[in-house]
Amino acid sequence: MSGSSQQALAAELATLGYVDLFMRADTEHQDRLWNRPNGSLELEALAVGPGVPWEARFLAAEVLFRKQAGFPRKDQRDTLAPAYVEALRNASMANPWGLPGELDGSAGQHLVSLGEGAAVELAELLDDARRLPYWGSQEATWGNSFAFRVKDFAAFFLSVIRGQPYLLHTDPNARDADIRKLARSPP
Repeated sequence: MSGSSQQALAAELATLGYVDLFMRADTEHQDRLWNRPNGSLELEALAVGPGVPWEARFLAAEVLFRKQAGFPRKDQRDTLAPAYVEALRNASMANPWGLPGELDGSAGQHLVSLGEGAAVELAELLDDARRLPYWGSQEATWGNSFAFRVKDFAAFFLSVIRGQPYLLHTDPNARDADIRKLARSPP
């Protein structure tokens, strides 16, 4: 894949963004990217290639998770982890990540599937108190009532990866106490 072709694909993914690619009723944009000549190879080169911005890597990987059975290979997981953690750090909505305590968001499931390689990166987010809102109706009302922060998602995903219990507290101060314990616990 040429550098200009890779840049064009990265720009197209960034223009579409997560909402247009994955939160619409149809899969038109995903299908178009996948079905272009060498689409799967170009998306994979973008997702795991060196020097590619995190957003393009994350969005390309999300398409691949949905379209390519067996993605990512074991040797690609550590390469993808930083892009997923950056996507969580920079997220503008919580929906793709699911609800802490429930591994029900596709991006959250994919991040956890990357395994221990994502754990070190996630630990860096355990002090990120930025609120991450849900969009929509019923899920948004319920999820937003908890005032989840980036660190709540990071703590939940880290707990799942490490096989440690996770108890969802309604009180952010109680969640913070658990997060501090998790941050001090050895991997």
